[in-house]
Amino acid sequence: MPAAERIRKAIAVVNAAADGAGDEEITPTEIAEAIRDCMELPETAAVPKVRKFLAEALDATSDGMPADFVAMTLYAALGALQEGRSLN
Repeated sequence: MPAAERIRKAIAVVNAAADGAGDEEITPTEIAEAIRDCMELPETAAVPKVRKFLAEALDATSDGMPADFVAMTLYAALGALQEGRSLN
C-alpha cells in the first residue's frame, strides 16, 4: 500500500475515534499502530518532513492529545509527502 493511502487510512482511524462511530471503541493503541505502519514505509523515510509529522502525531497520541490535533498533524504529513514527491 502506498504511503499516501496508509496515511489516509491512519486519518480515517483517528476520525473514527473522534466520531465514536461503530460498536467498538478505537483505542489510542490502534491509532498509534496505524501511525507506526506509516512510519515503517521507505517512501515516508525518504522525506524527513513526513517522518517529523508522523513522529509528532505518534507523540500526540501517546500524550492523549485530542483526535482533531492528531488528524491535523497527519494531514500535514500527507501534504509534506505530496510536496516531497513534487520536488523529486
